[in-house]
Amino acid sequence: MGRYSSCTYFQTLYEAAKSNFPAVSSADAATILRETILAPDDYEVDFNGTVYTRPELLNMFGHTLTQNCIANDKETTHAMILETAADIIKHMNDGYISQDDYSNRQEFLDKISRYEFMLFAALAFIKVSGEDNTLLFGELTLNIVRLREIKDLIENYTPDTVNHETTIQDFERAKPIYKMLKSLQNLGYNYNFSFKERVTLGIDHEEDEDLGDKFNFAHWLKRLMLLQLRKEISIPTTTADTVINADSAEETLSSYDRIARLRGIYNKRRFDIHRFNMIEQTKNTSIEDTETQN
Repeated sequence: MGRYSSCTYFQTLYEAAKSNFPAVSSADAATILRETILAPDDYEVDFNGTVYTRPELLNMFGHTLTQNCIANDKETTHAMILETAADIIKHMNDGYISQDDYSNRQEFLDKISRYEFMLFAALAFIKVSGEDNTLLFGELTLNIVRLREIKDLIENYTPDTVNHETTIQDFERAKPIYKMLKSLQNLGYNYNFSFKERVTLGIDHEEDEDLGDKFNFAHWLKRLMLLQLRKEISIPTTTADTVINADSAEETLSSYDRIARLRGIYNKRRFDIHRFNMIEQTKNTSIEDTETQN
């Protein structure tokens, strides 16, 4: 599974499903997504009289995720990311790392990681759907690589700390990275680093296994979905929109939540040794009192 095994940004996939089926509840949209990923190839969804096949649903979700990552156009979006990255490199090496500086760094890394996950999932959905679009695959892959490179630069050239005094050596080391990021803003995302540059900067992703021709995106999607389900089943609460009211609760519960309710997952208590000892002590005291009275 590699870098996405934590399922940190899985909610973005549910949001993509919801945006494609706005008339259904979030729980039902989530069910459609789960079944689309895990179902056999002949799976179909009948929605308002329109039948969607599994490849159509996969393709729909993939293109929605792609659009959700892009503001204006790809070049403008990438230029904005490069500008923010340059500012973070500058402020994290200009003498003192404030709480604001560090918070901006962390928020940016989280945003980049989220975009990367969404684009990778989009690539997976579209490839598994059977769409043959070499140009789109190349664009998505290149954008993923660019995001990984920028994230590497932030992690390699800014300290992961706060309320910290940086040195002149830190500044001099970061200055060429800042200038490079500023200059790249005018080139779009289709620029090239030499192999030597990538290795020197610590941003080489040419050999990433999950971007290779032999990577199995169908298996990746299924494993990711199963990991997310395992994560969800360990949470003893339902989402806010799972149950609307007592009368319609059973109808609005997803099949997953119905199974969980039947198994009693939401009602189980952990064994409490202190409570057990208290009950036992009370019981023994009652027995002794009864025997004394007799």
